[in-house]
Amino acid sequence: MLYSFKFDDYSLKKYFYKMLLKNIKIKNIVKFYRLDKIFITTLVAAFAIIIILSSLVFLTGCEKINGLKNDILDRFNSEKQSEAAVAVVSQFFNFLIAQDYDSAYALIYVLTEPTEPTETPETSETSEMPESPKTLEDFKKEFLSVTKIVSFEINWVEVKNNIAIVGIDMIDTYDGEEKIYKDIQVSLVKDKDESWKINFWNQ
Repeated sequence: MLYSFKFDDYSLKKYFYKMLLKNIKIKNIVKFYRLDKIFITTLVAAFAIIIILSSLVFLTGCEKINGLKNDILDRFNSEKQSEAAVAVVSQFFNFLIAQDYDSAYALIYVLTEPTEPTETPETSETSEMPESPKTLEDFKKEFLSVTKIVSFEINWVEVKNNIAIVGIDMIDTYDGEEKIYKDIQVSLVKDKDESWKINFWNQ
């Protein structure tokens, strides 16, 4: 026995309408899933980029802060060393003006041990005898024939490691006449206790 099914126009329309709606919903769900996945991936990537950039900014900031701190400390230390060198030169010349050679000698760099003689490689002979450390009497003898120092003025100072140079102008007098000496360079070196000393004999 054969059965035949007959669909009227209304039933067909209703059937195709349901299938169309179902197909649209599936496509929207798939599309939403894809968009949601892209959004999450983009969000994670953006968050990672923000973390990396923040880390770089933080590290750069730390380096700049450390560099600025070191620069300030170096400048402060340089100014401190310059002031100390100028103070020693000022004391030294004030003692010379007062002819207080004992106090002036205390500000001079003096070797505590004799200098070793130099040896020439060709003959293996010493070129000069060892030099004994300079004494207070040696220092006083340097001023026997020197005119009297009247005044001085410190103009500039330069410090490099354990050496300093201080530039001064000086006025002395002889037979009632004054003479001006411009831009005299006073050399200083650091002693064992890290204090500045006048390198009077260039030792």
